[in-house]
Amino acid sequence: MEYYEWGVDGMSTIKEIAEKTKLSVGTISIVLNGRGDEMRISKKTQQRILEAAQGIGYIPNMSARRLRQSGVRSLPVIATFWPSDLSSDLLGRFFTGAQSSILEQEYAFEMTIQPFKRKHIDRIKEICDSGMYHGVILTGISAEDQRYLEDNPLSIPTVLFNRKSSIYSCVHVDTYEIGRKTAELFAMRGHKKVGTIVPDHLVRSENNLRFKGFVESCAKYGLELEERHIQAAPMTMEGGNAASRRIVEGGGKLPTGMFFPLGTMAIAALPVFHSANIKIPDEMEILTYGDHDAEKYSVPSLSTVKLPVEEMAAACIRLAMGRILDPSTKPKAIVFETPFIFRESCGGFAQEL
Repeated sequence: MEYYEWGVDGMSTIKEIAEKTKLSVGTISIVLNGRGDEMRISKKTQQRILEAAQGIGYIPNMSARRLRQSGVRSLPVIATFWPSDLSSDLLGRFFTGAQSSILEQEYAFEMTIQPFKRKHIDRIKEICDSGMYHGVILTGISAEDQRYLEDNPLSIPTVLFNRKSSIYSCVHVDTYEIGRKTAELFAMRGHKKVGTIVPDHLVRSENNLRFKGFVESCAKYGLELEERHIQAAPMTMEGGNAASRRIVEGGGKLPTGMFFPLGTMAIAALPVFHSANIKIPDEMEILTYGDHDAEKYSVPSLSTVKLPVEEMAAACIRLAMGRILDPSTKPKAIVFETPFIFRESCGGFAQEL
């Protein structure tokens, strides 16, 4: 059989073969990318697909060509889909954890990052079903996108990062509990008026359980959370600086406790509070979320709720590789704890709870 390069119309070619054989696009992609035996597709079905492909001239992708080359060791390729508006700091931590499996010689694989824009979940499914990758890790997907993927399952081993799922393997924390225990801590510290910054892409999201837990628990513990002390902003240093400035310049009595969704946003807010002569932690305590290295060395150092990104990333790799090596493996869920790490900005002592 003669093969040709996969041009821009490669996906339409696969769809044409699917129509001729009455098989799914995902099945066609798997076979044409040389993974039919691996995915336990019958020889009869594989032959049927290959004959249909020969009739129209199949156009494979470069990844598949490499996997077919004799004498070349083919490593599993895992794609991590990362939304364009999710913090690049988290991305660095994620890949630090992901590469640990290679450095510790636990698994051998290749990894690529696939940036995506939210609300383009159909494009993600198209890429995953094309046979380009052996496994996929999805980060930052919306509740709506997750419902779509659970109604239209991907054809390759899939792991969701920091999302719960009954269909796919997933690695997550209890995000509602993070918001709840933050409000509880502020109440225990004697605060009456508090504020928070909300990632702008999560303002109305069903996935923003951390914010929901914080708001509902503020009411439960008798903490005042005014609308003007809830500011939406991009998850960047500029976003944190601007949102804090809006709170300070909004007038009225300021909150004495502030909860930030990302450490670097809080670091960028410190100059705003300093310029307004707000003493941290004497006049305002700050708690953040994530535990990036920079939070240890800011002035003052920042107390945080730890998100164990590196450990979660390594767990994602193990789950993905487990299903790649043994497709019969059932999806699993792994839940991580999120301890407090107290530093100078809240609590006044170094300790984990």
